[in-house]
Amino acid sequence: MTRKQSSLQCSNSNAIRVAIGLLLLALALMPFFAMKHVQFEAHGFHPLNHHPEQPAKTHDVIQPVSCQDILNDPTIYDPNVDLEKDETKRLTITDPQFYISLHSQFFDKMRWVHIMKQGEYYEKGLTQLFHQILSTYDTTQQPLPLVLDIGMNIGWFSLYSRALGHDVAAFEPNPTMFLRVCESLEYNNWNQDNDNSIRLWNYGLGAQAGVLNLTLGKNPGGSSFHEDRLAPKFRKTIPVSVVKLDSIVIQQGWLDRKISLVKVDVEGFENFVFEGGKRLFYNGNVENILMENSINNITTVGQMVDMLYDAGYRVNEIRTINGDPYHEDWWHTFNPILEERHNAKVPAESDQIRFF
Repeated sequence: MTRKQSSLQCSNSNAIRVAIGLLLLALALMPFFAMKHVQFEAHGFHPLNHHPEQPAKTHDVIQPVSCQDILNDPTIYDPNVDLEKDETKRLTITDPQFYISLHSQFFDKMRWVHIMKQGEYYEKGLTQLFHQILSTYDTTQQPLPLVLDIGMNIGWFSLYSRALGHDVAAFEPNPTMFLRVCESLEYNNWNQDNDNSIRLWNYGLGAQAGVLNLTLGKNPGGSSFHEDRLAPKFRKTIPVSVVKLDSIVIQQGWLDRKISLVKVDVEGFENFVFEGGKRLFYNGNVENILMENSINNITTVGQMVDMLYDAGYRVNEIRTINGDPYHEDWWHTFNPILEERHNAKVPAESDQIRFF
């Protein structure tokens, strides 16, 4: 190789490092991005060739919650204890409509202002994206396509997914949220006595099973396993059970189920959710992922995106926190850069990471 050729190769390599670095920085700063599963055969590889070890099956059955038990449990904090149910019940203006139960305006002002007063969630673009994706499925055949709502909160996206005809499995570590969601199921006649289309799981999802402290703050939607994400004066911690997504997936037989959408909104814990769900995501039956990225560490974001890319997912759209399209002129650049990174097998601690 001549010196001129060597210099050109070095220049190209530096350009790739900068481009990939900018990509990771962009992903680290972008609230939501949508990824779509692709056919592996067209790309010359298959995820089973890169498959992680299968997690051992657990002997402890991880149980979904019983709404009857939740609604009769005096140990669960209820901010609506002094309110009549009709005061916090709202019919949405979505297409299709559904009923939702809200926390009191003093406990959750943000959602009260938008849903109770306007009839829709403040993340309007994401609601539209749910409709755009889920309305394309045939919901007349059994079993119905399944939506996994990881980070359920008061259940807006779980309820909307059910209204669009999909089965739902929703995950949330904060028990207070289940009070409202169970009320919402009753209002829509989707309660567990006559409808099993929404199943609720009172667990956090992580890379391994255990018990972690969940830190609550002023915004009920901002609870996190990362304490430093919340203002010290509002912090309150509660111990919650954490399990691996793969453990539930295997117990429920979801590896053989069409999963139309996985939504992940877990306040900086996204990488641990995907780490604990590798068996599922490499299985190829999850067709769409909507993920809020609130991780600031560039290396961690790179590892997470690398794993999803290796599993066959491609960045389809980038959205703001409200779900509005963000820099559409960038979208076409992401997957070629991720392909370059994938082919180069760039290590997590690499030059383009240290570049920042």
